Amino acid sequence: MTKTKKTTKKVHVPLHRRIILPISLLFIVLLVAVLLVTSIIPTMTNRARYNKIVAVYNSIDVGSEYLLQRDEVFGDKRVYEYDAGRTTSSARYYTRGANVDVTARELDEKIKAAGFEFFDEPYAGSLQKQYHYKKDGVYVRLSVDSKLRSDAFFNTFWMKGNMDALNTIDPNAGPSDVIIKVNLDDNNE
Repeated sequence: MTKTKKTTKKVHVPLHRRIILPISLLFIVLLVAVLLVTSIIPTMTNRARYNKIVAVYNSIDVGSEYLLQRDEVFGDKRVYEYDAGRTTSSARYYTRGANVDVTARELDEKIKAAGFEFFDEPYAGSLQKQYHYKKDGVYVRLSVDSKLRSDAFFNTFWMKGNMDALNTIDPNAGPSDVIIKVNLDDNNE
């Protein structure tokens, strides 16, 4: 029995071919990482912020007697151009067929029942009610105003009429315009 000697011949791969595959793989990994950091992660963060803001509104549960007029809820952090320390709040605008005092009192109770703590009334005694609340770094701002008075003001203003007529409208008269703002970052609006 004769043994045949097997020889393995080394194939010489040029240097440039040995480098192309690892560099191509590195490029693909870096590209995926850049896409992840610039697109996917911010989208996930914004979606999480949006869900948290919607959860705040759901916890307040204004009820069916509040007619939603405008919904400006968003998840991205919108920093003011002129002040990097302030961000824009998400907002929901409602109308309710009740007087201002009744509406403000009812919403104050609902916001507190959702676990928010009242901490400020910036314009105490003004015609428009405004209350600020906070819970775990989340801020809620409630504004309630007479829709009749507000409409008369803006209609008179745009029509360049006599603003003295506003004094004849009871600032407590319903229906009420309501704005509920939610901000996850600050109360500097």
